[in-house]
Amino acid sequence: MDEILKELITPFPDKYVEQKPGGKGGSYVKHGVVRQRLLDVLGFYEWSIDREIFDANGKLTGCIGTLTVILYGRPVKVQGSGDVEHDQGTNGANLKHAESDAFKRAAMNIGLGLHLWCGDEYFIYNKNVTDSKEGTAKPVNEKETIDQDSPGT
Repeated sequence: MDEILKELITPFPDKYVEQKPGGKGGSYVKHGVVRQRLLDVLGFYEWSIDREIFDANGKLTGCIGTLTVILYGRPVKVQGSGDVEHDQGTNGANLKHAESDAFKRAAMNIGLGLHLWCGDEYFIYNKNVTDSKEGTAKPVNEKETIDQDSPGT
């Protein structure tokens, strides 16, 4: 497996994985941590919000964004959609939450943070990344489980 992909699929260290308030919805990693990891592995990237989604009353409820990264000398575009779990009171604040969710979902589409969505069914890391000292797969933290719909903002 390619070294870049290995870096992308490597689970976040436990110290960055948090639980959603109230114990509902599973684990998540903060938006800024995802952005740092993306910069660390791939360098600069482009992010755009392509579409804002509003309900019948004009309240922003979500967005769709596109993440563009350079892989092997060519641009790769992936999209992510994000929603507003709890109305933040203004469309601007709602957009901030929806954008964070969309960005993390787009990053997941290239492998970054994928373990948070897969939970106990995350196998790609154990299958492809081995401990160089022992030649055995490094286990993913099995206590991590996630709400399949949204890893938080």
